[in-house]
Amino acid sequence: MDSLFAKVIFLFSFLLASIISPGYIKIIQDELNFNFKTGEIYPIYYYLNVQNIGSKKARFEISFDSDWISGYREGTNYTFVELPPQAYIDFILEIHPERLPDGINKAKVLMKVLDIDSLVSQELILDETEVSITLNKNFTPPPEVSPEASPEISPSVIESPSILPVTPILTAAPAPFKTAVPLPKPVISGSPSLRFSPVSSPEFSPVPQSILKQLESVLNSLKLFLKKLF
Repeated sequence: MDSLFAKVIFLFSFLLASIISPGYIKIIQDELNFNFKTGEIYPIYYYLNVQNIGSKKARFEISFDSDWISGYREGTNYTFVELPPQAYIDFILEIHPERLPDGINKAKVLMKVLDIDSLVSQELILDETEVSITLNKNFTPPPEVSPEASPEISPSVIESPSILPVTPILTAAPAPFKTAVPLPKPVISGSPSLRFSPVSSPEFSPVPQSILKQLESVLNSLKLFLKKLF
């Protein structure tokens, strides 16, 4: 009966801690990237800073999912440490790239926080997280180009397979400019058809009769003179 009651209390405390616990683990970076080329110094060491942001003292433990990475508490060879609230410690990660093939290699550091009071009977996990590790051996990934920095390409340039040469168009020289002389407009009167008035002969005024008679007498006198002479 007592053992059953203890299990119920433990389960209740576990659920309560999972619901109201604000979290315990604080790390600066959860994604680590390393580049390595053959001939460089190994192993690679990295200091992983961990802080207890929980409300009470807790046990921090680390483990790994690959054999080319290991870690321990700074100054010791332990993979765990008990930290009071707001305290922090460095776990030293030891990475062995000489054990890896060329290319991109990935691993994970697993970290969990245990309730110290529950270690006697059963583990109670207060918090847990993962740190991803990527090691590029003899390989340099291309730099990432953000969309804002990439140059804008016109769709017309993308669709056209090649740029065709432009054929020059020969045009004739413009004719010299001539000034247009306005012609007189015909006078139109009445109907739309054109009408031209006929040219009339000049009119002469009549010679007086007295002058004609004088000329006639002169001619007669001239005739008589000529008869007498011949």
